[in-house]
Amino acid sequence: MPTTTVCRWLPEDPTIIEAFVSDLLPRSRVIHGRHPKTRVRFAEVGENLETALSRAGIKLDLSRLRQHYRLTLDQVQVYTVRALDPIVQDFQDYIEREGVVYAAFNEMFEQAPPPQNEDQEKIEDYVDLMEMIDTNLTTAPSFGEGVSAMVAAVPYYGIISRFCNTPAGYNAFTHPGVNHRFYTVFMAWQEYLTSAASTNVIHDGEGGWLSTAALNAMVQSAGGNPEQDTFDNFFICDTSDPHFGFKSYDELFVRELKAIHRAVTYPDNNSIVNSACSSTVHKLYYDVKKTDRFWIKNTPYSLNHILGEDDYVDTFVGGTLIQAMLGSLDYHRWRSPVSGTVVKTRLISGLTHPNPPPTYYAACLDDDHVDLDVVSRSQDFVTAISTRALIFIQAEEPVGLMCFVGVGLGEVSTCNVVVKEGQVLKKGDELGAFHFGGSTHCLIFRPGLDRDSD
Repeated sequence: MPTTTVCRWLPEDPTIIEAFVSDLLPRSRVIHGRHPKTRVRFAEVGENLETALSRAGIKLDLSRLRQHYRLTLDQVQVYTVRALDPIVQDFQDYIEREGVVYAAFNEMFEQAPPPQNEDQEKIEDYVDLMEMIDTNLTTAPSFGEGVSAMVAAVPYYGIISRFCNTPAGYNAFTHPGVNHRFYTVFMAWQEYLTSAASTNVIHDGEGGWLSTAALNAMVQSAGGNPEQDTFDNFFICDTSDPHFGFKSYDELFVRELKAIHRAVTYPDNNSIVNSACSSTVHKLYYDVKKTDRFWIKNTPYSLNHILGEDDYVDTFVGGTLIQAMLGSLDYHRWRSPVSGTVVKTRLISGLTHPNPPPTYYAACLDDDHVDLDVVSRSQDFVTAISTRALIFIQAEEPVGLMCFVGVGLGEVSTCNVVVKEGQVLKKGDELGAFHFGGSTHCLIFRPGLDRDSD
């Protein structure tokens, strides 16, 4: 069947990504005491930003910085110049210490195409890049509408995307030492997104997740009609609480649907496999190979890679695989698509693997140099290199043994498995959830089954 990409993580128009970076970059420079345009230092770490900006004659609305500081809504707004977080400082020290990495991080800025709009600010060097990474460590995604909101949902991806399609960027992002330091950055951001400080984006103002536009969007994504349905009718929450009862950004991200809105269809028909996630189908692939060569475009799936050379690989050789993508507003919990028994579960780490594969940032080096979204060009490739959860289920006949594969894609996307070996499942029982970021999942079936994708 033809290969068609139906989901994206970044807008196809690079000017939208460039605008996101251009908007964030001046704030990042100011937070670290550097002029938003000239990059010259105007204040030292610890100085009061309001005083320093006034002294330097720099005009900036300080309220725009609030989302980047660990401030809850009821805290006094006091902004000081930040030093790099120790984790980011270690990253910068590593770049400057390792010759090969230093060369790659300098060359990729020379090789990257300039913004299409010459007036846009651009990341000039690795110092700018490290400060941007540091700024985002204490920034939870805000709500936005339209294609520009796609970048805000995966900010690190947006920041780095301009360099992904360069030879030097590929060398940088496939370096094991760089992978390790991205991992430590993502774990630090994960810690922030589970903290109470991250609730500073859960409010009803502009960009807030409790704004009318945001609540309507989440209801619509869950299959509701915003003109008739309300958020609290669809999701478990506490509307009497300022943050609707969500203690962190991540709690909002993995919000639970009320049972009536996740009712199982065909619960007793074992010949029908239900969807495991709220998602959009990307690809249906037949006659899956045990080991296949990975190409950049039209990549064949390779079971050995996806399943981490699991003992059950041979069971699925020649079988069928369906992959679907989840959007940032989708329901991110996994529900069993079949009735059966859990045979085995596995978590496979991407960046922390003993022999780290390329990060998804380098998933697709393409001579066309057009599309910045390496994930949309390589969705099947990243199923084999990203963090993923494997849940093998012995389903009731006629399905038999099948495998659910949850793949964490953007940023710190994490797979959390809640079932155990030997557990008996009914269709619709919870298997686990994605946390923090963008995701995709696969269902893999053994050969010989009659298939009807309708």
